[in-house]
Amino acid sequence: MKMPTRRNHLTVLLCVFFYSVLSTPSQSQNLTAILVEAIRSKTVVGAQILEGSSELPEVKSINLGFTSPDGRNPVSEETMFCIASCSKPLISSVIFTLVEQRQIALDAPIHRWLPDFTRSQLADGTPTHAPTLKQLLAHRAGIYSQKEQPTAEQLRAIRDFRLTLSQSVNLIAQQPLQSPPGHRYAYSGAGYCLIGAIAEEAARQPIDVILRTQLCEPLGMSSTTYFPHRINGTVVATGGAPSSLPPHLLGQQLKLPLVGGSIHTTAHDLQRFARMVADRGTFENQRIMNRATWSQYVSQPYKNQQYGYGWTRTVNADGIVLSHNGSLPPSQAMLQINLRTRQYKIALWTLASPGNSKTTSILRSKIRQVFKDK
Repeated sequence: MKMPTRRNHLTVLLCVFFYSVLSTPSQSQNLTAILVEAIRSKTVVGAQILEGSSELPEVKSINLGFTSPDGRNPVSEETMFCIASCSKPLISSVIFTLVEQRQIALDAPIHRWLPDFTRSQLADGTPTHAPTLKQLLAHRAGIYSQKEQPTAEQLRAIRDFRLTLSQSVNLIAQQPLQSPPGHRYAYSGAGYCLIGAIAEEAARQPIDVILRTQLCEPLGMSSTTYFPHRINGTVVATGGAPSSLPPHLLGQQLKLPLVGGSIHTTAHDLQRFARMVADRGTFENQRIMNRATWSQYVSQPYKNQQYGYGWTRTVNADGIVLSHNGSLPPSQAMLQINLRTRQYKIALWTLASPGNSKTTSILRSKIRQVFKDK
């Protein structure tokens, strides 16, 4: 018996996908068309997209392509994706629940929980004060940025998934501050690892347990974790081979919860988080964070800075829009929530050629434009 080829599988799947979105909003159709073409051209391996509103019932994700480059298994609603830096809004919401419970304080210096920062200093040896939790959340703590030519040791602290969080934080604490805390914005994944360590010290639990108890269980997000290999039967979307092995492929060697960058989830689970944020801290009549806490969570902590507490925060004629992009090749993600209309958009996808920066950039620009369109 002749086995169907990957191309035949793809043709059938794409026909099904186009048929399945005929009744969806035009934006979903546009986004679907972009990703279907990307799969056809072998730019993308698999994807999930979802658009909805907290004023309407939950919707199902549109699932495209395959879970891996071998083209054998199609993406389903249960397929998990690494959402990379879209992890930051989730973990920052967890931090605000701990603030509400008075386990931690935003304006407290972090050496209260991390003693290594008691004697903070700049690269030239100048002593400086320790940053605050607020500054960490908004990327103004002076912690080094992976976008500003990090050293091999600095990069290892946030990319070697065989490290424990404690080992990662020890490496980060050995690095001098790049600027006095509060002085400038510098996007820092390392800073979010410190946030995770602070949460662990305050709550006396591992960060993955804190994520589950403070956010996932109340919202019914059963497919959201830093460690997908610990959940039986999970399938994680895998793209082409990046320069380093994606965390979920490390199996039992995966030890590092990259706090602001390696949550694995599904579009359906992420939808529940988006609905909670859009509904001002409430999900299905259950209060996840009180109104005052939610208001601070979505506020602008620093004048003239778009990035807030784990979000890019845009104010325009359509109201306040919270958004974040994620990239941990081959995994890519975009999340957006309009606080006025209560609409949300989610796109998760895996790259076939993570090293092709030009093609990746063009695709991200197309998807970003759809997200901007009303």
